[in-house]
Amino acid sequence: MVSAVRAGLSRLPFVVLLVLAIMALSFVFMMLCRYEQNRRNVGGAGSPQSSSVAYGEELPATGCFTKSITYTCIDAPGRETVSPVVWDDGWFFGDMRTYNHDLARASSVLAALAYSESSHYQESYQTPPYMENALAELGFDEVSTASYEYRSEVMDQMLNLVTQREDTVAYTLARKRVTGADGSTRSVILVSVRGSYGSEWLSNLKIEGVSPEGETALSEDQETRYDHSGYVEAASEVSQAVAPWVRESHRRGDQVTLLLVGHSRGGAIANLVAAQADDELAALAEGAQPQDGLELAAGDAVAGYTFASSGCTTSAHAHAARYGNIFNIANPADLMPALPLASWGYARYGVDMNLPAMGEEGFDTQFASMSSAYTELTGGEDPYDPEAAQAVRSVVSEVGAEVGSVDELVTPGGIAAVAQACARHIDPTRILCGHYPSVYISWMYTIEADDLTLR
Repeated sequence: MVSAVRAGLSRLPFVVLLVLAIMALSFVFMMLCRYEQNRRNVGGAGSPQSSSVAYGEELPATGCFTKSITYTCIDAPGRETVSPVVWDDGWFFGDMRTYNHDLARASSVLAALAYSESSHYQESYQTPPYMENALAELGFDEVSTASYEYRSEVMDQMLNLVTQREDTVAYTLARKRVTGADGSTRSVILVSVRGSYGSEWLSNLKIEGVSPEGETALSEDQETRYDHSGYVEAASEVSQAVAPWVRESHRRGDQVTLLLVGHSRGGAIANLVAAQADDELAALAEGAQPQDGLELAAGDAVAGYTFASSGCTTSAHAHAARYGNIFNIANPADLMPALPLASWGYARYGVDMNLPAMGEEGFDTQFASMSSAYTELTGGEDPYDPEAAQAVRSVVSEVGAEVGSVDELVTPGGIAAVAQACARHIDPTRILCGHYPSVYISWMYTIEADDLTLR
């Protein structure tokens, strides 16, 4: 009996290795199958019906109106919530360089919807197409969320790691034809970009810069512009997807207004695409004809509203007047907008605006109202701690003093400096709460435009 047990135990390492080998082979087989499905465009969840089919009996909403928009929210009971969204077609005949708080509020919800759409493309979930439903309510009769296919399943994110394709992105394209007071028409093309999702989060760490091709210089002596390499490929894909929509709108005889929105990584990518659009319009105004871009024309317009966007460029001209139609809204208690550090040369194109911060006049009253709005939105207590803003400032200050550049960041000393600063000041849960889309939405619905401060 003892000898039999010993014999069995002696085989145990072999059995364990065999089981591990079978598991590894099964994993490889699953990866190969998913890769082949992706390559052949089969096996995905499939895009939902377009709004024009699903709502064919109803006339699209026009003019100025308010709609209740449903979307997912991780901190709400049932992980679903509703926000009232004010919309006015007349906005898109005005000056996009004037900040529009109602449009910013709507954009914060549209940016959150970019996350909601992901679950519809997961076969294990039976969830509605939140984005299509919301945009149908707002009168958009052409919607495409095809980019979510093969980019929303857990298996797809694991495959991205294996194939080193973590720079991918999912986004929504939608079009609404609006009519002005003088009878003229425009095509509003919405681009809502999903933020960090699964393996895509790793692209935030690729902060060495790359110079985009086809850049239009602001002046002859402009130094080379470097955009965040973790976002450039994704921004290029979005631009290439938008161009046919712009071309089709022009074919119909419409001028175009691009509305680009996004939260976190999605905000950074939307920021780069909006800046590219501004560069093209500036080139057209100077008599040049940009090649292989968004195919915009004279008379077209651009508006960008981003939330919690990280720095995405080292261009010395990121805050030039031409980018005055891009508004980047950040929570001072959110670490993401402070990264990569401004002291390393990183910035966002356009106008940076801060939500209220602890220590500012009237903050206690504003924060109480925001907390009430959060509870109404999610049904729970607001977990966001405004004191985290001091932790963000401390980390930025200490890391900036110890690490002078991106090159120094990847040295042992740079890594140690970051780790020590974070260990001293950062509570991960507390910092993360300040980054939630629901926190940004609650702030946007609580404050007015005058409560935002320029950075």
